[in-house]
Amino acid sequence: MVAQLAREIYYTAVDIGTTKICSLVARVGTEGELKILGFGNVPAQGVQKGRIENLGEAQEAVRASLEEAQKYLGHGAVSGAYVGVSGSHLTCLNIKDTMTDSQDMGGITSSQLRRLLQASYPQVDPSQQVLHIIPIGYEVDGLPGVRNPTGLHAKQVQVEAHVVLGDASILKNSVRAVEANKIQVKSLVAHSLASAEATLTGDEREMGVMLADIGGGTTDIAVYRQGSPWFSAVVPVGGNQLTRDLAAALHVPYYRAEELKIKWGNALPDLVRPDEEVIVPSFQGEPQHVIKRRALCEPLQMRLAELLKLAILRINQAGLRHMPSGGLVLTGGCADMPGIKELAQKITGGPVRVASPLGIAGLPVELRKPAFSAPVGILLWGIKHQSDGQSYRNESRSFWGGFLAGRFHRSKEMVTEELPVAGPR
Repeated sequence: MVAQLAREIYYTAVDIGTTKICSLVARVGTEGELKILGFGNVPAQGVQKGRIENLGEAQEAVRASLEEAQKYLGHGAVSGAYVGVSGSHLTCLNIKDTMTDSQDMGGITSSQLRRLLQASYPQVDPSQQVLHIIPIGYEVDGLPGVRNPTGLHAKQVQVEAHVVLGDASILKNSVRAVEANKIQVKSLVAHSLASAEATLTGDEREMGVMLADIGGGTTDIAVYRQGSPWFSAVVPVGGNQLTRDLAAALHVPYYRAEELKIKWGNALPDLVRPDEEVIVPSFQGEPQHVIKRRALCEPLQMRLAELLKLAILRINQAGLRHMPSGGLVLTGGCADMPGIKELAQKITGGPVRVASPLGIAGLPVELRKPAFSAPVGILLWGIKHQSDGQSYRNESRSFWGGFLAGRFHRSKEMVTEELPVAGPR
């Protein structure tokens, strides 16, 4: 059985979060369904707001997660993984790059488009690392909005691409935490784009939508427009801050506040009956006492409202003056809180959806929760981009090393207004 499994092609995702480290091992079935073969979910250690602060602790937590995910596969079955990363060090910009032939390209090839995208690699500070360059669209001989110009005859092709960057040192620490366990990192994946991969519908991407993955330490944001990502960012506030606020309000330790938040929390106190009461357990010799459940929910509402407004402010600063017509999609562990959809609707004035991984045949029930959108999305990202065929360690040198040569002339432009106002072009 192990010999048969060893011939399978495995895909492994490792999501390094502030509160949990989740590993998934899967393969693709004959009908295209996703077959989860292993699942490891352990409390995170040594990670704060997406950034590794204690490498030894983080390595041990990753090891425990991977061992749990691989325990039925046999030793050495998995050799590479796609790793999700977050943190406020992640930033984005949109760029344009042009390929020109004074005569005719004779039918644009996919190889030419790939070289054009590779050549659009921006000049960044050595302290930064490019995570993703994702094509948004093409302009062919002045005709904008071309999705795929392959095969077209043209004299000039311009690509617009979304670039995600991160702090090189912080990203290297994430790589070390995984590769210390003899698992090669094939690629790093921005948390927001992974969650979008697992939760957004095609219609939402086309209409324009804002995704907010509210995790333990951070809230990861992605805005999609006409099918492609236009903006991505990380707000360094998450569910842990709600727990700290509640602990301060109730004068209880953090772990007690977390229990009370999960059991009795509601993001909109008006949805709770006025007479409903909650017993606050005793602490350090103080007797237990009873409070109104609405009083317990009020600090949660205030912090969540502030978080959502901060996320909206970030996209406003990027150039988006109103919410996309597809509305707001909430995911991540904190999205499970009752009342969060209603609170977000009051703040945004538009449609809001709480999302779990969707439309994925073969996904186990325990993974169909908002908290697992990112790890499932990392897995899907790895399957989609498996043809990249290289490790993170060689990515900067090989993938971004090629530049257009021969008779093609290139010009490059940074898009300073990263995100135009939502709506048709």
